[in-house]
Amino acid sequence: MKANKFLVVGVIAFCVTSAFAAIRSVTPVAWKGDPKCWQMKRHAEKLKEIANGGAPVVFLGDSITHGWERSGAAQWKKYFAAGKRRAINLGFSADRTEHVLWRLQNGELDGYEAKCVLLMIGTNNTGHFPFEEEPPVDTVLGVKAILDLIAEKQPNARTILTAIFPRGADDTNEARIRNDIVNKELAKFADGKRVIWCDFSDKYLDAYGRLSREVMPDLLHPNGLGYEMWASAVIPLIDAVLNAAPDDVIPSVWPSSPRVYASTGPHAALPISKFPDGKWWGTRCLEKRNEILDNGGAEYDVVMVGDSITHRWEREGGEGRELFAELKKTYRILNLGYGGDRTEHVIWRLENGEMEGYKAKLFTVMIGTNNRDRHPADVAAGVKRIVEDIRAKHPEAKVVLMPIFPRGAKATDERRVFNEKVNALIKPIADGNDVRWLDFNSKFFNAEGKLTKDVMDDLLHPNAKGYKIWMDAILPVFREICGK
Repeated sequence: MKANKFLVVGVIAFCVTSAFAAIRSVTPVAWKGDPKCWQMKRHAEKLKEIANGGAPVVFLGDSITHGWERSGAAQWKKYFAAGKRRAINLGFSADRTEHVLWRLQNGELDGYEAKCVLLMIGTNNTGHFPFEEEPPVDTVLGVKAILDLIAEKQPNARTILTAIFPRGADDTNEARIRNDIVNKELAKFADGKRVIWCDFSDKYLDAYGRLSREVMPDLLHPNGLGYEMWASAVIPLIDAVLNAAPDDVIPSVWPSSPRVYASTGPHAALPISKFPDGKWWGTRCLEKRNEILDNGGAEYDVVMVGDSITHRWEREGGEGRELFAELKKTYRILNLGYGGDRTEHVIWRLENGEMEGYKAKLFTVMIGTNNRDRHPADVAAGVKRIVEDIRAKHPEAKVVLMPIFPRGAKATDERRVFNEKVNALIKPIADGNDVRWLDFNSKFFNAEGKLTKDVMDDLLHPNAKGYKIWMDAILPVFREICGK
């Protein structure tokens, strides 16, 4: 699991050392910091319980887990109070990911060796603040930070990561929708060894996705029957973990009707994240959310959306970095370029956190060169959705849509031909007013119409000279729209 600790050593450390503010979900915090509040008293009680030897099984979470001592007390006594499944309940009502992080950093996984940790957390992250204050990406990052802290504190334990339970009467409930988005991402962290995914949400729902008050009277917390169903679902997994050899892979549990996880594949116009692939991608998600928070709600002049070509305006060692620094002396800019991103990754980012918490005068969009495995019309549909997302969330802003930059030395290069087909399809998205088309691709060519290493060393990414061409083309638009 050492290879996956990017959020413990990357995210939590980043929150401490970065110049940016830190989003709530990954910032460890004690309840009020008041030792007299019940949460701090419960924490002290749990530390005493741990001092007596801990337990091989740990339940970790919020009020739903805490409820094993209330509505689920009979089931707890029956299944988890003694024997090989003897467990400690580290569920605290109203806890969010940041409270769990604090508790784990302050002794709740120390001084004993657990074999199995059951984690379910996040419904108070998605349910207590509006989407714009805490979008799904924040909750994903918070849960991932907990997973990595568990791996650090209990290196020999396996974690059964349980999907956030459904809530609300039906699947139109806003908090449930957000939980579903988070669950889809959390499932990707399961590897069968360190993390096993467990989703039995469908057991609580009828065929129409309706949640029954017979198992959750308040449509959030299980009653005794609900806890019996939970126990039935996780006991086989707990036993498998307790009996597993170190190299055994334990299959995840998926709903029999996997509505939440249904997918038509990597489609250019669908929101698809890159969790958990690429440690840096999650770190950059956090970085950008922190940067937005640190901006304090001030209006951005420009928000730049794209892939590595946009990313390199600001990336350490990036060819456009010096010019970008000059631009930022005049303009407040948010760079949302991520190396390697495709249209679907941009869509996921924009729809799940990167357009929240600020206003902007202008968005620039250039994306699609990494989508070459799709049909040009499919890629164009992805670009169209990106523009529509921006217009829906930021109707006050203008959008500058740029064609995909040329690549490959010759006009006949199949990669350039593909990009030009996409460009022809996305140009009509621009209406000349709210969405403007800015095509300066010809500026990258020499007198013979060839793309050379003079402006793009790898015939894909601009070098310093290439970024100067870009800056000269875009500056008049900046001046016009931003008024400076």
